[in-house]
Amino acid sequence: MKIRLNMNEMFKSPPEYIINPVKESISQINRYTPQSEVDLLVDRLARYAKVPHESIFLSPGSDLLIKEFIFLFSNNRQIIIADPTFVVINNSAQNTDSALLKIKLNEPNYQISIESLVNELETPSLIVFDNPNNPTGSLILTQKDIEIILNHENVILLLDEAYYEFSKVSYVELIKSYPNLAILRTLSKSFGLAGSGIGYLITGDLIRKKFQGLEIMLPYPSVIAGIKALEHSSYMDDYINEIETEKGRIISVALELGIEVYPSYTNFILMKSELQNISEKLARQGVLVHDASNQLGSEYFRVTIGSKKENDFFLESLKKIIINTNH
Repeated sequence: MKIRLNMNEMFKSPPEYIINPVKESISQINRYTPQSEVDLLVDRLARYAKVPHESIFLSPGSDLLIKEFIFLFSNNRQIIIADPTFVVINNSAQNTDSALLKIKLNEPNYQISIESLVNELETPSLIVFDNPNNPTGSLILTQKDIEIILNHENVILLLDEAYYEFSKVSYVELIKSYPNLAILRTLSKSFGLAGSGIGYLITGDLIRKKFQGLEIMLPYPSVIAGIKALEHSSYMDDYINEIETEKGRIISVALELGIEVYPSYTNFILMKSELQNISEKLARQGVLVHDASNQLGSEYFRVTIGSKKENDFFLESLKKIIINTNH
């Protein structure tokens, strides 16, 4: 048995009332996606996010939007990111000619100290933060922090809210007041559409002008999946409830095993063990988890919340490793 708890995916397929229309759409794979369907997806996203239709920009996955955003706004600006952060943010920032500043997240809650950032905001800056953060699962900023950042006119801020549905925390309302803010979201996580690759950017006026004309064609099946998921979003709520129940159970057992667990506002948990390279040991047992050693140290690993059966297998494998090591 091999289980994948390393990619923060939904552990089951979306319901048939989403899958079946996607299957039907494949028969039209020889055609470009009708603009009417793209417009409908944008309309559903705008309603869902409670923002104007024109604020939404679509992309095949949020990774591409991160790269494009950094490319468009890094010129003549320093780039500021969290440390650690989502690997695509880190790699994209490093692939520019701009100065790069990494703001260390403070343990044990893994948050940004706004005091350590304020002095940097006098310099023209592009700030890219993931909130909740990956790999820690923490909320790294408060609304007050964000407003302090945005009140500096030389600053452009991109907030990656890929795990918004789990955290229930969003700052999208601030876009009305701050044209230098953009919010990034995805349908890959809570909606279970990782294979369809739908990312979307919610922009203020300043950023919208830069992105106009950069619309990218999305595959027809992906567009249909997004529309149906947003029209029948109750399955997403049920999934999140399952995740929260299982998350509590995993945390309880992990603590009994002597594993340190960090608070998570996502569908994954960051863990720390006195044992080194747990991810490698788990892989030998057939359990794939994310190795966070490059970001935090060899004691750290990140595990996605899977199905009850998958989580049972993970916990049993973890228990075996700890018992065998202690004996």
